[in-house]
Amino acid sequence: MEVSKLKEISDLVLQAVKEASKEVMDIYGLDRIEAEDKEDGSPVTLADKVSHEILATSLGLIDANIPVLSEEGDSLNNNFELFWLIDPLDGTKEFINKNGEFTVNVALIERKVPILGVVAAPAIDETFIGYADQAYKLVNEEPEKITSRKQSHDHCLVTVSKSHKSEKDQLFIDLCKNEFNTVEELPTGSSLKLCRVAEGRADIYNRLGPTYQWDIAAGQAIVGAAGGVVLDLNGNPLRYEFNSSKKNPLFFCTG
Repeated sequence: MEVSKLKEISDLVLQAVKEASKEVMDIYGLDRIEAEDKEDGSPVTLADKVSHEILATSLGLIDANIPVLSEEGDSLNNNFELFWLIDPLDGTKEFINKNGEFTVNVALIERKVPILGVVAAPAIDETFIGYADQAYKLVNEEPEKITSRKQSHDHCLVTVSKSHKSEKDQLFIDLCKNEFNTVEELPTGSSLKLCRVAEGRADIYNRLGPTYQWDIAAGQAIVGAAGGVVLDLNGNPLRYEFNSSKKNPLFFCTG
């Protein structure tokens, strides 16, 4: 898809994400956030459902011929070369715990590759956009270009989950300590881990636990546009399919 078209679409997606984020924040401001468990045991809130409805409707208005695969949507089995992949509320645990680091994620997938991504963290007023080789962070509503950074031999900053750091994550950090003079951890929630690599605030995000396609796709588009990579443990870029199991392989993200 041409860069000019991606720019036009990204502006429309950004407006949809802003609308969804506003409704999410209204629910976030309530004294009590009700949650229920889905079949896989993960929590879901009214904010997940409202955000899904807004995004699905808004993306349909951009192009009714592009289907939507959402964490909160119906399970569809057709294969499409071009589709939206969305997580209406990534980091529901962060949302429930009110630590601010939850996101609204939208990605556009073309031939299994994320070609556009928007990740918004409304509680901390951060929004990231990436397509082609252009990646931005909105600062006071103004886009500022971001780029990932190349790994230093002396220092390594690893971004890790705020909610579910595992023994495998600690083993990876210990391995890093054998390779670098200093290793620093940056606990981060949701897709912001990928965005921290994209904006050059972290060197690597290594994921050795389960994730779903909608968790990663938008962040991968931003990381790629910023000059970084998201690769499986065999060194292959993550790919996305409308009719797959929807789970990702283990992966790492770096500049």
